[in-house]
Amino acid sequence: MDPLSESAGPVAIIATSPALLDLEEAGTAALCRALGIAEPASWPPESHGQAYRDWQRKLFAAHPTEPGFGGWYIAGARELVGTCGFKGPPDTTGEVEIGYSVIEERRRRGFASGAVHLLVRRAFSDDRVLAVAAETGPTHLSSQAVLTRCGFELLGSRIDDEDGEVLRFQRKR
Repeated sequence: MDPLSESAGPVAIIATSPALLDLEEAGTAALCRALGIAEPASWPPESHGQAYRDWQRKLFAAHPTEPGFGGWYIAGARELVGTCGFKGPPDTTGEVEIGYSVIEERRRRGFASGAVHLLVRRAFSDDRVLAVAAETGPTHLSSQAVLTRCGFELLGSRIDDEDGEVLRFQRKR
């Protein structure tokens, strides 16, 4: 198996790279041809436009030896359905934080849960990782259900400068 791809059942995740981000900017069709999967009904998923690609490039530059701790594309049933990933390598406490987003037309089909499961599996394959965290808004009940289904526990809430109140979840090794 490619070290920068993971799959389980109908869900696969494929690590982003600067080259794939460039293809995505050239058009979703070019990206999907490179990934060998079908083009999605719409693109990009919520909060994953140009600012996300710029942030990913900064993450690659800051951690060039740890490409697996960045962004990943989600393929569901051989179609591009979303993005997920890590917000960087493990911190000094051994924690990584994840995020995920599925295009609206492909939600409620298990793709987010499958992607989170694969991210957790990948994280815990690194001995440095002791916990995986994720944050979501208090009104995002589907996202909370994904995290609970994947073994995360609610730790509490905090106020984010951009998003307001967010709920913090964590799953320990």
